[in-house]
Amino acid sequence: MKTYDEIETEAEDKLASRVWFHLMRAHRYLYPRFERSLRTHGIDNPVWYEILLEIERAGEQGAKAADLQEHLHMAQFSMSRHIARMEKKGLIERRPDKQDGRAHLIFLTPQAAHAHEEIWPHYFKIIQQEVGTRLNKKEAFELFKLLTKLYE
Repeated sequence: MKTYDEIETEAEDKLASRVWFHLMRAHRYLYPRFERSLRTHGIDNPVWYEILLEIERAGEQGAKAADLQEHLHMAQFSMSRHIARMEKKGLIERRPDKQDGRAHLIFLTPQAAHAHEEIWPHYFKIIQQEVGTRLNKKEAFELFKLLTKLYE
């Protein structure tokens, strides 16, 4: 196995490939831990928390699925599937958009109205256990900046 010093001297394209594969590996390692933890709070998929939070932020006017897709960088089919499952579970409801008869707006149900307040402390705890204990403040901030650079 190569040392960090050896890897640092590799060609830029090879390093970019390493980044990609290690991002995927980190995701495969961490995702099931988050998923198991959030399921105990009625959230079947970690992205559901993000969807609920974005709908909450949209306020009384509700959220459009297209806006959620764009903001969360999700494909339409994936967002539709999550919305359908969340609706079936009673977390959200779709209502016709009065300004665009073809579209629907998405709202939190009373069951999910305080999801952020109820789930966030638990989610924060698992984030600290799985991520916070592995990175110091400087590393966490640097990784944050680098990751957002990939999608902004």
